[in-house]
Amino acid sequence: MKTYICFAAAVILTFACGTEPPPVTPEEPVGTGIEIDTLVITDSIGVLMGDSCYMIGTIAKAEALPDGRVILLDGTRGTLSIFDSNSDFVFSFGGRGEAPGEFNMPGQMTVLGDGRILVLDAMDREVCFFSSEGEYLGSRPNAGAGGGALAMTAAGDSGFVVYSSIYKFLEDTFGMGFEVDIWEGMCGEPEAILLSHLFSFPDDSYDFKPGYVTVAGGDNNRVYLFRMCNDDYEIEVYDLEGQPVDTIRSESARVSLGEMERIPQIPIVSFMVGDGEGNNQPIYGDIPEYLPQVERMGVDSSGNLWAQRGTVTNNLMWDVFSPSGEKIREVHCSAFPDSVLLYIEINSHGIVAWEPWPEDYPRLYRLALE
Repeated sequence: MKTYICFAAAVILTFACGTEPPPVTPEEPVGTGIEIDTLVITDSIGVLMGDSCYMIGTIAKAEALPDGRVILLDGTRGTLSIFDSNSDFVFSFGGRGEAPGEFNMPGQMTVLGDGRILVLDAMDREVCFFSSEGEYLGSRPNAGAGGGALAMTAAGDSGFVVYSSIYKFLEDTFGMGFEVDIWEGMCGEPEAILLSHLFSFPDDSYDFKPGYVTVAGGDNNRVYLFRMCNDDYEIEVYDLEGQPVDTIRSESARVSLGEMERIPQIPIVSFMVGDGEGNNQPIYGDIPEYLPQVERMGVDSSGNLWAQRGTVTNNLMWDVFSPSGEKIREVHCSAFPDSVLLYIEINSHGIVAWEPWPEDYPRLYRLALE
């Protein structure tokens, strides 16, 4: 029997929309008494030329920190840089290389509730731990994440969630697909597996779409998961042991992918598999017909869940739910009219945003309610 060797490359959908599609708005009306807020840019970090501390290669991930600070993972340099509340450079650490505290392929980053900073190295298949001052604390394997981490989010004091395109040994072949794991600190095994959607090559009937999800964790010891193939607006809520505790529901809308004026954040993944003799075969992820009800999520300092509407085609909008699951407001943002793809990261310390492929040069934006 042949031994199959596989490599996975995770990419975000770069869907080319038709010219001048008609504007589409979500079907859900603004509810009576629902507060409407606006998100605006308050500052930015990054320069085209000048001080190298502010010149960014690529922004792989960024998060807000306590006291108005922010942390940025530069995917090109492999460095983590911290800036203060005035957006002034404080210090950096990490870097590309083989030494302890360096990375070969830094893919994701998050900051735990206890202040430790985590970086997932996709090539070395390990999670590196740092103190809030940048001191290297050690690493532990992240088995199965060799395909690439699609998302990484802190949950509780020392927990975190990793959403990966993975490959694993399954008897005499490989299993490839998607997995969502809850981890506790430096423990060598996950506390819980929320999603495991795998197939054994060469099964050509595999449906990628059930593996497309968005996840978020919060200081409230909760993990939120939305399955993008779900036509209904249903966000699953779990505790840190992976037990379901609630479901948040709202009105859904049905919007086709072709009507989108910006690039949706759908984790399309392709796998390349081979027989070890130079015969390679690509397996491409399925492109969904309809936009997901929820595209991205985050939890603020009050424990409120921000769910970005995936069906709003020409703007950015969030449904904000209280810790009990009640919709309490909507937040709109039109500060980036020329951006077709924008990542907005919301946590208990603030809101930051960046374009993964800017036309001019990378910048990290600070956002706040107007």
